[in-house]
Amino acid sequence: MKNEIIIGLITIVAIVAISIFSGCIEDKSTAPVSPIKSNGTLSVCELLENPVYDTEVKVYGKVSALGELFCPCFVLTFDEKSIEVWYDMMVEDDQTKRSAVSVEGIENGNSVIVTGELRSGNGTAPSTTFWASNIEKTDKENERVNSANVKNIKIMLLESFPVQVNVVAKGLHSDSCTKVDKITTRREENTFFVSITSSRPVDAICAQVITPFEEVIALDVVGLKAGVYTVDVNGVRDTFELPIDNIIE
Repeated sequence: MKNEIIIGLITIVAIVAISIFSGCIEDKSTAPVSPIKSNGTLSVCELLENPVYDTEVKVYGKVSALGELFCPCFVLTFDEKSIEVWYDMMVEDDQTKRSAVSVEGIENGNSVIVTGELRSGNGTAPSTTFWASNIEKTDKENERVNSANVKNIKIMLLESFPVQVNVVAKGLHSDSCTKVDKITTRREENTFFVSITSSRPVDAICAQVITPFEEVIALDVVGLKAGVYTVDVNGVRDTFELPIDNIIE
């Protein structure tokens, strides 16, 4: 009996040792651990250790090589294991094209959660190609960042010269913990693009109540020529017109 117990213990120790050296066991003294695994999200390492092909999963890692590859894709890495995440030009064998996913606001070094599918490969080596259907940024280890749910916008031209233009954006948060995280604005020719992101603690227990929000965003319109301009706030659009050049002589 004692010999059987000893043999059993040796077997268990051997299995644990092999798992640690494979690179994906949480040896917390040496390897980083995904802070959101409790919510069903896999690290890149875990996904590659037990691949699930052509099935939607959520995978966590850090972004690199965004904008540096000859494809609409980037490298997602966790614990020295990597996959190649495609966010556009995803075409099925029957020529069906999948919708592109926005990477606006995503930068190299960001931690993200990518929803999508690990594509099955044709070769003998495991595939590392991942097609994304959604990308969520996590600016902090314990917070998840998404595009805010903007429902409508209102453009206000103030009676002044030069004219001042404000955009009032109204929307809904999905729970009581979510809040507006960041607002960024850029202009491309006659279109202003406003991006509003929201954040919530990953592990927080929140009341599942719809919470409205409202943000007032000032647009930089000084120096613009007379004309019609478009404002896009998280995909919600409206226009305004400058009747005369908004230029200080």
